[in-house]
This record gives sequence, C-alpha cells and structure tokens, in this order.
Amino acid sequence: MKRLPTIFALGVILMGCEHDEPLGPSQPQFDEGRTGSPALNVVTYNVYWGTRVENLLEVTDPSQIPLKVAELWGEVQATNFAERAEAIAAEIATAEAHVVGLQEIALYRYQSPADFATPATEVVLDFLDILIDALDAQGLAYTAVSMSPNFDIELPIAVFDGEGNFIGIDEIRLTDFDVILVRNDVAWSNPANGNFAAALPIELAGEVIYKPSGWAAVDITFKGLDYHFVNTHLEPADIGPNGEVNPDLAFLQALQLAELMGIVDQSPHPVIMVGDFNSDDDGSTTATYDDIRTAGFVDAWLIGLPRGSGYTANQAPDLLNAPSQLFHRIDFVFYRDEFTRTTGDFQGAVKAALLGEKETDRTPSGLWPSDHAGLAVALTVAPGLGHDE
Repeated sequence: MKRLPTIFALGVILMGCEHDEPLGPSQPQFDEGRTGSPALNVVTYNVYWGTRVENLLEVTDPSQIPLKVAELWGEVQATNFAERAEAIAAEIATAEAHVVGLQEIALYRYQSPADFATPATEVVLDFLDILIDALDAQGLAYTAVSMSPNFDIELPIAVFDGEGNFIGIDEIRLTDFDVILVRNDVAWSNPANGNFAAALPIELAGEVIYKPSGWAAVDITFKGLDYHFVNTHLEPADIGPNGEVNPDLAFLQALQLAELMGIVDQSPHPVIMVGDFNSDDDGSTTATYDDIRTAGFVDAWLIGLPRGSGYTANQAPDLLNAPSQLFHRIDFVFYRDEFTRTTGDFQGAVKAALLGEKETDRTPSGLWPSDHAGLAVALTVAPGLGHDE
C-alpha cells in the first residue's frame, strides 16, 4: 500500500579600439538578486523514526508481532520527536539553510480496533508537521516542495490498560518519506520524486514484504544560478548482527545508486546531492561512496581545511547514550558541475559543520536530536563555473 560545456570564465577582455571620447568609468548595473552572501546553505538530516523498525525481524512467531510492535511504539513515544524537532529546527536556523534534505520523516497513523480491510488514517504522529511548526517557532518559513513516499507498513499492535493488562489489538501504520524543504525566499521549480525499482525484501514472521526506498528532487534558483537538488536514502548493506556486509544487500544498494545516477544525469544544471547513503567514506561497507566520486562529484566535507572525522552515525536507539557513539560517516553533501566532472576539483569555497553531534546539543530531557548527526554546508561556487549565464 503506497501513498506510497560550457565552463564560463568570469572576466573582461580589453582590446584596442578607437573612440571619439575618453572612456569613462564603467557603471555596473545593480542586481538585487545577487546581493547578500553568495553562499548557498544546504542541510541534510536523517531525523530517525524514533525506533529501529528492523528489530521486527527478531520475531519468528506471527502471534508475537503485536507485542513487538507495542514495544517499538513505546520507543517512538519515549524518543519524543516533538522535543527533538525543536533542537533540529534550532540547528537549521543556525545554519541559515536555504534548502534542506530530510530522511526518515515518519507519519504514524492508527486504527482502533484493527481492521486490515481498510487502511489506518487517524494521524497520531506527523514528523513533518511537527518540524514545520518548530521551524515556524524559530521565525523560519519553509515549504515541503518534494516528498518521496517510501516504506508503508501497517501492523497489529497490542493494547494494554493502565495496569498493564492486555485488552485487545489495534492497528498502527508507518509511512516513511524523504522530504525537501525550501526556504520561502528561494525560487524553486520542477519537483519530482520516485521509488527505486530495487526494493529491499524483508522476511517478517515467515512472510516476505518489500521495503521501497526513494529520492526527491527539485530545481532551485539562487543568486541567479540554477541547481538541481536531490535528496535520497539508500538501503544499508551492513545490517547483520555484527555489522558485516551482506553481498546481496551491497548489490541492491549498487542497483539503487545506478538508478539514482541515471535520474541525476538528466539534469542540465549543477547537482547538489544529499542524504544518507549508507556507504562509509573509507570504503569499508560498499563501493557507493567511491562510485559517486568517480562520477564527478566532490564531497563537501573534504573541501578546504581538514575538519576531522565528520562521523554522522549512529547514536543508541533510545538516544540517551553518553558520550556520543557516532563512529562512521555515511551522510553527505555531494556537488557536481562541469568543472568538477572534468577536473575532479571544486572552484570556490566551502564551509561545513556537523549538527547535533555535541553533548550540548542534546534536548532538555537528555535526548540526542537524532541517531544521526546532521550536516550543514555553505557552498560558494566560483562565478559561472558549470553554469551558462
């Protein structure tokens, strides 16, 4: 069930000429669209469903699914997205983000009593609405311009009274989205989204279901220049009990990347590609990171002075761990234009910083904002590179 090249060099060529009058000083035209900071500020953030849904795979007896689902729903409530959204919104505000790529935006819906003949529609937790409200409280106005409905699963949930006695079975539904937010003072067009044909097969209590992943995209215009912005969340390949890489899952991720690159390559604009790629930058899990770099993208974290390890994942499932447990870098902001594609280098300036990775970023109740750190990048592209003006 689904809701579910040209390289333009900025310069002036002075040539000898005859003129009756002396040449006066040039009078540059004022372009209001080019005023202010030239940096395009980008954020990517996996905000975390609030529980590890993959823990459902521990269930082998179908009769135990409602109990496991009740346990996971309790974890979602305990990790309090409303409180975490305030911290995430504050970080987006600090980054002064023009465009934001979000992963694991969850929509939880409920039905009581369970009736699997019709889908659950009562909204009990809407991450996107909560985050938009939190941004509004920061004085920020964003629009969700592109959303990819991905995983959509509906399961029975055990219900207990206030004394812990079992009283029945209801139904809960999780729909996952990748979302792009654009600040309301940034022009955008051509929103698009989709699911990868390569979907993850999951065996749950003897039944196989397929978990789709996807992508969202939009064109934005900033300081008179066009960019194609893409947000995605690829399936992991290292989900075994000890984090070992599953070759079949690595192949599935490679299929997803191939599909994504086919979509990205259709854009005539420089591409900013962000998300949770589930591929370590050191090559220890899958080839995805290296394949993206080989395709002409630069990794914004590596441009300029060394910034350290840049680890973005993962905190403990309950988000209460101390100190931080971030141990690998799998969330990225990639950039590609004709110059990076042909030379492998980036011409311009980059500022990059992690979000929500410090102890002081935790919420008043001690929660990390997410099990991932966010990544904020300010891109200042040298004038004209990769653009036709």
